[in-house]
Amino acid sequence: MNFELLAEERVAIESAGIAAAQWSWQAHAAHLRRGIVRPEDLTGRRSEFLIRHAMELDGVELKEALGDPKKARGGARPLSCATATREIDRAGLRAAPVDIAVLPAFSAALTLRFRLLTPLLTRDDDSFYLFDNPVRKDHVFGVPFLAAASVKGLAADAFQRGFPHDLGWTELGHDEQARTMRYRQDKVAAKRLFGVASDDAEKLGSAAGRLHFSPVWFSHVQYLVMNPTKTDGSGIGTQPIQFEAVAPVTEKGKPVQAEISLFYFNPAGANDSDEPTARADLACLLGALAAWWPALGLGAKRLAGYGAIVPLSAVCRATGYADMQQPLEFSGGTSWRQLAERIAKGRA
Repeated sequence: MNFELLAEERVAIESAGIAAAQWSWQAHAAHLRRGIVRPEDLTGRRSEFLIRHAMELDGVELKEALGDPKKARGGARPLSCATATREIDRAGLRAAPVDIAVLPAFSAALTLRFRLLTPLLTRDDDSFYLFDNPVRKDHVFGVPFLAAASVKGLAADAFQRGFPHDLGWTELGHDEQARTMRYRQDKVAAKRLFGVASDDAEKLGSAAGRLHFSPVWFSHVQYLVMNPTKTDGSGIGTQPIQFEAVAPVTEKGKPVQAEISLFYFNPAGANDSDEPTARADLACLLGALAAWWPALGLGAKRLAGYGAIVPLSAVCRATGYADMQQPLEFSGGTSWRQLAERIAKGRA
């Protein structure tokens, strides 16, 4: 997002006599960011931004609330990224990048669609932003997304929970990296799916995983304020923390839907590249995702209730399988599990 151009656009809009409330929230946020010269200026700017763009005011006039922020009472208002989302579509970034027909036999492309129930938290690496905890956005289009690497990590976590090691997790190593390495070395299916990365490739046998993920794009954001309380039992707040989050509903109150795209590349002629192995890999992966993602959610702070989802549909396009000449499609809350069972059983 070009902040200089947005700020110049805001000046042009203001000179044309258009009310400030009609600016796009992205342009306003960029302008506020540009004008901040001291850290102490952030508090007032944040309050103005939240009141003007991110709050449903309960009968309080905008000017009154801006004059006295304590009078602003209302819930979070989703903010649309519709323009930037259309640019993502126009660039073809949402389209499936995999032509399954050109992949080796027993490869497959999966599309898992879901509905977001609660705000989803991610973390951007922007060093200077209007809020301390911005949601991760594409640096070109400004669209919020869950990175492919994050999706892979969440999938690996679900698989480890669905197919645990014989030893307890803490017994596998002294830290998370060592435990993950030991788990994937001992669980051959996990190593095939997610790979193993090591600095000592000859000794530990590094390998690329067969799973490849795409980012998950979203269309709306909202702003949350968390106020941690003191541990002395008084219930008194300490310091409010502002969070930007992916919104679970649109500005019109409709549920937000998104989809996860991934494909399984089956290397022809490699060890364990036969149909039963590939079919088992896909079924086990889908079974783990169907069991754990709806239970735990996606993104950060999942155990606190953020990023809760419900499955909507599942589609599998595969090559080389006699019973999957046509795409397998299921819909509903149990669609992911149904697809896993169908792949495992073969022809119905």
